[in-house]
Amino acid sequence: MADFAIDTTEVGLTNIEQLTTPLPEPKSAFLPYARIVSLGSGGTLGIGNPIAVWTFPILSIGQYNQLKTFCPNASADIFIVTKIDDDTYATFSGVMIWPNEPQDRWYGERKNFSVQFRQLIEIPEGS
Repeated sequence: MADFAIDTTEVGLTNIEQLTTPLPEPKSAFLPYARIVSLGSGGTLGIGNPIAVWTFPILSIGQYNQLKTFCPNASADIFIVTKIDDDTYATFSGVMIWPNEPQDRWYGERKNFSVQFRQLIEIPEGS
């Protein structure tokens, strides 16, 4: 079982596979900075809070609607547990961004559906 979890409160975090309508494990990406800027020295500098992206290869309409309950508008404050760069999991507060581009629909299902989590702030374990 994957350790991905989501909710609108930290106390309510639920593993995505144990939601009322379970979600499949997403392909995930974790960016430690919102953007990278080039420095005059030839190096780079990471700027901004981390970003996570969950991509679901296929979601049924029920699974899509389950995910939408956490972000009924264009964005929503959220808590997640997601995989980070070292393949461990961490808990974050942040903002969930619902995509605003055409969706890949296939016989009532969504293919390659991605949601983004921005402004991530890690919540230390046990706090």
